[in-house]
Amino acid sequence: MQPEIRILGLGTHLPGPLVSNEELAPRLGMDADSLRRDTGIEGRHFTPSGEGPSDLAVVAARSALAAADTTVDDLGLMIFATTTPDVAFPGAACFLQEKLGVPTIGALDIRAQSAGFVAGLDLAAGFCAEVQADGSADARYRRVLLATGEVFASGLDFSPAGREMAGRLADGAAVAIVGPGDQGPRLLGARWYTDGTLLESFWTEVARSSKVAGRVTREDIEEGRHFPHADLPSLRAVAATRMAEVAREVAEIAGFTCSEAARVLIDYIEPDVAEAVAAELGIATGKLVVPTAKFGHIMTAGLAIALADVLPELVAGDKVLLVAAGSGFTWGAAALEVGR
Repeated sequence: MQPEIRILGLGTHLPGPLVSNEELAPRLGMDADSLRRDTGIEGRHFTPSGEGPSDLAVVAARSALAAADTTVDDLGLMIFATTTPDVAFPGAACFLQEKLGVPTIGALDIRAQSAGFVAGLDLAAGFCAEVQADGSADARYRRVLLATGEVFASGLDFSPAGREMAGRLADGAAVAIVGPGDQGPRLLGARWYTDGTLLESFWTEVARSSKVAGRVTREDIEEGRHFPHADLPSLRAVAATRMAEVAREVAEIAGFTCSEAARVLIDYIEPDVAEAVAAELGIATGKLVVPTAKFGHIMTAGLAIALADVLPELVAGDKVLLVAAGSGFTWGAAALEVGR
């Protein structure tokens, strides 16, 4: 019998004070009302200079470990979903392992961008459910630390030329302790997909290893290729369609309809697209949570941070649907049942 895989502990960290539209808009050459109207975002958090995603994840990890009544010695694997690793290599998971003092275990990064938390849950559950010949769970993976975190602030163009991304992307981290157990949200199912034909629609082009010399040229810098760029208008219909499809797929796997979920969290860089998906799925306004609208688009971490916010409002047996899409082009969904 496969063990029930649950989120045994969840911790989050949003750095520094909230940066309001009134504070950010002048740097982008616009007024606060225009920034709010264009992005649908009320505020965002930016990391102080010199900190990477592993620094944010350390804070979240300590909270998650405490909530799960777990120590670093109990961990069998670390997975870090990030789009903005501390350095080119090694991965952010290695940095987090060192900072937390985790013993020698596997530590790896995954790159699924906005669907990173969904992909991470799916992968963590796969390891946790490893079954030996005698039917017992592989003890190495009884506790998996799944970290998500982004630091975009150090790589954004805070000028009128960069307003599209600088007004939307934000920093933060969340960590989940995943494993078999009888408490905490139970994972009912997850699916995630990538369409690489759309990769240039939402990307940061350089630094590129395909560059023979230097990886970054003067021309790259002058043309702003080291900043994130997106063709958001062309992705709107694609994102809406894919998120609605995968939400229905996962809800069916989990045995409920989207409208029956107690909360539906839809994370996309444009909040109005998330709202359109909710309308398509028949989600009541009071059940919808759009993380980007609350604290900017934190790609890998947005869903997890929002999940931590809503869990105290729910009761045992409630169903939660997590949906996201973004760069890659990658999209996915996961279904949870609230536990004790």
